[in-house]
Amino acid sequence: MRKLFLFIALCFLSMPAAAKINYSTVIPVDIEAENSVVAKDNAMLKAQRQAFLEIAGKLVSAENVEKLSKLSDDSIQYFIRAVSVDNEKAGGTKYKADLTVQINEQLLKEYLSENEMIKLEAEQLLVIPVFMPHKNAYPLLWEEDNLWRQSWRSKGLVKFGAIEMRTISDQFRNIEDLSAQNALYMPNSIYEQITALSESEKIYIVYAEVLENGDLKITLKNEYNKAEDSFTVYNDEKSDVFDKAIEKSVMAISNMERESKNNASENTEHILNAVYIYLDMKDWLMKSNVLAELPMVEGVDTKSFGGGKVNFSIRYTGSLQDLWNTMQENGFSHEAAGNYYIIR
Repeated sequence: MRKLFLFIALCFLSMPAAAKINYSTVIPVDIEAENSVVAKDNAMLKAQRQAFLEIAGKLVSAENVEKLSKLSDDSIQYFIRAVSVDNEKAGGTKYKADLTVQINEQLLKEYLSENEMIKLEAEQLLVIPVFMPHKNAYPLLWEEDNLWRQSWRSKGLVKFGAIEMRTISDQFRNIEDLSAQNALYMPNSIYEQITALSESEKIYIVYAEVLENGDLKITLKNEYNKAEDSFTVYNDEKSDVFDKAIEKSVMAISNMERESKNNASENTEHILNAVYIYLDMKDWLMKSNVLAELPMVEGVDTKSFGGGKVNFSIRYTGSLQDLWNTMQENGFSHEAAGNYYIIR
């Protein structure tokens, strides 16, 4: 029995780790059209579509890839983070290049999840609906005539993509001084108590104010990063204005979460491996100092010298395309060479 257990354990240890998906891929293009300008436009569309389907194919089944292939070019461009160009040759009726296409990982995964092609671990959010029934009223939270909170609670657990939104329940009444006023202008001490009880840092205040004409003004506030959004829901008296406001709030919160993650991704440090062909050591030291001073660059790490070449890496934030643009403005060019770049 012990030998059997050892055999099974060794089998698991010998299994290869799940490969990390790269959301950037190089697509060689060689297109001919009535002129090189049209050929380039067609090449861009072809590369973006091919990259999108290639990367999505690592996440979904062949059947779902077939469904994704029916998306329009405009729809596919929604998922493109950046495109960089190497080895470009254009003239006459032809365009040839190596296009590096970056796909927005978050947008792609959310779309695939919403269309039931993949399952994502849901992110938990807590919604605190505060209600102002009319201009001269006091804001309401726990009161029975908070119709806004009642509407949210009647929806139960609201699911949207990879987000699950729970409405604040009566158990949070035990938090001292958690009132409508303190929800709208939340002290850190109350926020910390709410996050501890909800086990989530994502707390959204959803403030609904009834205007004189019956419309609802909705203000959303993310207590985690203090981001805010607001909009008005018109009361056409044909449908429930609270239902419409909740639907629009859910979509707005999802957009705020997406923007927050995009901002976080932009601030994430990336590493680019490169080779620089130098004239002499002074040349490299001067160029490495210029690279290190670029606004997106966090650091330049030299790895090895030899044969007139230096192997190094660039630690940077933001998109790769923005890095190329910044480097080009400072006199650098680049060329893809497998899993690294040649910088000149």
